[in-house]
Amino acid sequence: MTAGMRACSFVAIVAILVGVYGARVAHANPKGDIQTKIKEAMENYDLMDYDAAKKLLTQALAIAKKSKLEKDPLTARAYLDLGIVSFVNNDPDGAKLSFLSAAQIDPKIQIDPAYKSAEMAKLLDQARTEAGGGDAKAGGGDAKTGGGGGDATPPASSVDCSTVQGLQHTIIDTGKAGAAVPIEALVASDITATKIAVMYRAEGATDFTEVKLKKDGDCKYTGAIPGSAMKGSLIHYYVAAFNDVGKPIASKGSSGSPNIIEITAGAGGPGGGGDNEDPLGAGKATGGGGGGGGSVSAGVTVGPKRARVLIAIAGGAGSGYVSGETEAMNTVKNCCLGGPIVVLQPEVGYFINQQISASIAARIGLPIGANVEGHATAAPGAVLRVRYALSDSGEGVRVMGQLGAGILRNTIKLDNSMPGMDTDIVAQGPLLVGGGVGFTKHLGGSVSFIADLSALAGIAVVDHLGSAPKLNTGFGADLSIGLQLGL
Repeated sequence: MTAGMRACSFVAIVAILVGVYGARVAHANPKGDIQTKIKEAMENYDLMDYDAAKKLLTQALAIAKKSKLEKDPLTARAYLDLGIVSFVNNDPDGAKLSFLSAAQIDPKIQIDPAYKSAEMAKLLDQARTEAGGGDAKAGGGDAKTGGGGGDATPPASSVDCSTVQGLQHTIIDTGKAGAAVPIEALVASDITATKIAVMYRAEGATDFTEVKLKKDGDCKYTGAIPGSAMKGSLIHYYVAAFNDVGKPIASKGSSGSPNIIEITAGAGGPGGGGDNEDPLGAGKATGGGGGGGGSVSAGVTVGPKRARVLIAIAGGAGSGYVSGETEAMNTVKNCCLGGPIVVLQPEVGYFINQQISASIAARIGLPIGANVEGHATAAPGAVLRVRYALSDSGEGVRVMGQLGAGILRNTIKLDNSMPGMDTDIVAQGPLLVGGGVGFTKHLGGSVSFIADLSALAGIAVVDHLGSAPKLNTGFGADLSIGLQLGL
């Protein structure tokens, strides 16, 4: 072998060793990976992409389980944030399971004040009480369970059903490819469940499959995850007691944070060979609020960020009650509903918290049909709006108050009209006071759909102003729809 060939071989060997070492180093910092996932979840929550936030939080929990960090404060933070996401998605059961897991790791963990609501805080307090008192009815258990309930399943020979609390099941960490996995659970007598089941999801699947457990004694239930599902590198599962409407009332794990069985041998290959860190599955993630902290360190409680600034554009139509005199000094006789107008409403504002926002909106009315010579063509105005959403998530129905200045204009047919000049303008204002009711729905990313029914009274505190030679008192109502961007 020539010197050149030996040199090339040496370089190749070094490159391979560096690659292997680099790959090991890349996976040697699971806490860093968890912090990154939580941070990315926070960033997606800032953009109102709740699906991505939830997916990233569950990936963080999967890394924690694989790395045996189930009792690390970072894992508690991930559980807490996942609970916030579940809560704002109207899943209080899932939120409580996640809060319970967080409290079992860090009993003093708190929700950031910016995201705390009375109901959410109450749910966390309940979970904290159950975590400290061993009451597993709502899904107690150690952090390893992913929000599950009860303690590990005692050996069958030592079971005293009178001492069983909640739902108890020993978490299974590994299994062989192609081999069925036996599942056992103990269920306390005070849990009034209609069925006990193991829910599993094979690698690559998006939905969980149910296997009902059979009663085997006074409090013991048994079953198995079939061998046909044991393929690939891992499988997700949880054990739950369900009520008559299909809601879990006690569990070991959950659909949002299932337990993970690593498949260690057989056709699926060695366990841990894959990097599927999404226990939710691509098709199962649901939107919602809370991400992780930006700079999270162990033992420090950092709340998730959220959208602060809103930018919106909406358009629609309106009308109003008119009286007095038109701008051409014609008396309004055909009282009282003015003709239609087109309304444009750009808006910029600030989210004070999840439910309350303050903004400044321009109201640009464009009267339709006026033909009196010299009539006005626009009705400009600006209002300060304060909105309050009835839901903790900020979505759904919201109410608002408005205060500002400007001119409302509507058209009116004249009695003493001239040919071709039978429709004049009635102006109202300049003090604008009113309210409204609206609806908002998150569409994805940072975009939401908005709809508002707005009412404004134009109060004539002066007789004329600027281009309006005659101002009256009256009111208008607008119905508008549009899009809102959260930043």
